[in-house]
Amino acid sequence: MWDDPTTFPYLIPIIWQGNGPNPSPNYPGRVSLYSVGGIPHCQWGGNQHYIGGGTGTLPGYISLYNAIVAMDSPAEIDVSLNTNDQGQLVIQADVELTGNITTTNNKIIFILTHDFDPGQLPDHFCSAITYDEQDFDLTTTGQTGFYESSAITLNPAWELVKIKAIAIIQTLSGDHIIHQAAITEYSGLLPMFTSNLTEGPAYLGVQFTSTSLPLTGIESWEWDFDGDGVFDSTEENPYYLFTDPGSYNVTLRIGMGGEYEEITVPDYINVTDGSNVSGDLSGVWVTDFSPYQITDDVSIPSGAELIIEPDVQIITNNNSKIKVEGKIVADASGKAPIIFTSNDSWKGIQFFNTMEDNLIQNCEITNATYCAVDIENSKVDIIENTIYENSTTTQKGAAINVIGLESVYIYKNLIANNTSSILCAGIVCDNANPLVSHNIIVNNTAGLAGAISLKNSSNPIMINNTIANNESTYDYGAMWFASSSATVNNCILIDALDVFTLFGSTVNVTYTCISGGYSGTGNIDGDPMFENPTAGSGTSYNGLEANWSLLEESPCIDTGDPNTPLDPDGSRADMGALYFNHIAVDPQIQNGGISLNNYPNPFNFQTNISYNIKPNRNSKIIIYNIKGNIVKEFNSLPFEGNYGEIVWDGTDTNGNAVSNGVYFYQIEAKNLKSEIKKMIILR
Repeated sequence: MWDDPTTFPYLIPIIWQGNGPNPSPNYPGRVSLYSVGGIPHCQWGGNQHYIGGGTGTLPGYISLYNAIVAMDSPAEIDVSLNTNDQGQLVIQADVELTGNITTTNNKIIFILTHDFDPGQLPDHFCSAITYDEQDFDLTTTGQTGFYESSAITLNPAWELVKIKAIAIIQTLSGDHIIHQAAITEYSGLLPMFTSNLTEGPAYLGVQFTSTSLPLTGIESWEWDFDGDGVFDSTEENPYYLFTDPGSYNVTLRIGMGGEYEEITVPDYINVTDGSNVSGDLSGVWVTDFSPYQITDDVSIPSGAELIIEPDVQIITNNNSKIKVEGKIVADASGKAPIIFTSNDSWKGIQFFNTMEDNLIQNCEITNATYCAVDIENSKVDIIENTIYENSTTTQKGAAINVIGLESVYIYKNLIANNTSSILCAGIVCDNANPLVSHNIIVNNTAGLAGAISLKNSSNPIMINNTIANNESTYDYGAMWFASSSATVNNCILIDALDVFTLFGSTVNVTYTCISGGYSGTGNIDGDPMFENPTAGSGTSYNGLEANWSLLEESPCIDTGDPNTPLDPDGSRADMGALYFNHIAVDPQIQNGGISLNNYPNPFNFQTNISYNIKPNRNSKIIIYNIKGNIVKEFNSLPFEGNYGEIVWDGTDTNGNAVSNGVYFYQIEAKNLKSEIKKMIILR
């Protein structure tokens, strides 16, 4: 009945709880008043009851409801719920008698109820949480009176939006008849707010949320975040970046209908200098407060974002971890790298159930003793990083571990000199299908596989990787696959043992230089002729100091898959992560003369691809799928000066919608190719 106010508009439900986490005040008094002899005991109008449950309960309730609402009441009540000057709640009732009241021992009773769902089951949606009774002295038609409850201090566990205020005029002797009752929600103007966090290192980013009442009708929000008396924002739910260490008073003033109320919370925000970091994180980390020293587990919660600027150092000690459930952007592309390290031990960066556009680019990640980058059911781009000298004694990869989903892109990383006592020192995929492209994975040592391990139906695509001189202490080789499959294209795979150890697994290898040879189109067996490789396998040799570029006479030059995108110099793809540039390139074009981007990315229906290049009638944009096949070409590109833009609607040459996933695009002009860019379709 309570959830059908259209049919039962006069029902005012109150639940009296005798036990549990939220017992009702004056429960013994109400039980004694009605001589409760069984549970559930339902009392109607003060003098009618229904005891027990079963199929007849609802019809019984309806019968009592109909009988009571047919009666004439001798009183009218206008009830309101407001706050006093001390911020306490008060229930106020304006009463006018429309008939005579002849009973004695009459009281006006003020009650607050609260909806504790889902904190308590079953759903005690109208549990009495306060009780206040006062003498009611009106008896004659036409008399009026104003009554106010005692002040009620808000319990921090209460949510004001779930509170109802009730006023009841009742005789507490005889048949205990209820002469009238009324219910309301909070009706005043009450400024309140919360935030995603209240403490952390500078620059601390805080998302504020107004929880002010009423829920609708507020016309203005004014925020002072730094206690200087000047309002800093007029948004309802603003984000603010605190740049200097210190404690900050926060003020919110709200307005409606020309009236204003404000609240100030002293020392609400505490900003530290980054020397002792723990707890939840949000904001921007800058060189002014570097190094940031993490002394206990930290988390970027869902909805929060941490941006780390170039040349910042993060030192994580005490076996702590950096957990990402929101978004992290650590992007030092083209600048001084961001460094993640430890003075003793740490558990690495752990991504968990986040589909934000997380990015780790041009970072040095080292000294982790669990897993440097651990990704579970999350979307992450791991690009151009140096991941080295990490270790693990678990089934995870010492460098990178990927569990579930396909939205992981591992591109142009140097993964070297990592160790695992068990499974793999490089990359482990567990029921995961990442794109692993243009990485150098060298001189890692593990029990089973120095470089890559797949298990539990993993199916990654590996393109243009250089994997060499890794060590398996159990003599298994560079890669160990269990119940999985992989596509390997344009790679260099060099190992003193057999490259692959397969248990119930398959691997499709094409256009790859592989020790011992391998069946598949375009594969070769021979010395790839690196510039200056390490002299041996495993962590006894420094893969970071070696040069894994190709000599001019290397058999891996121009022998990659002819159906994949050309190398940046316009020649056929080379094998391995580092191409050999043997065609002179216009320096103006090579050094920034071509810019190419798309927005939005990821996208669902269409994306705009923009470009800036010297116009040429033979310029075209080519879109490839993850296997390197051409999906669509745009010829005769439009230009306004050197700038142009086209729209791709996610269809192929035949006009058919392509599937979700990763795609690549580049612009060609005068036999030159721009850098290959990546975009993602998520429908």
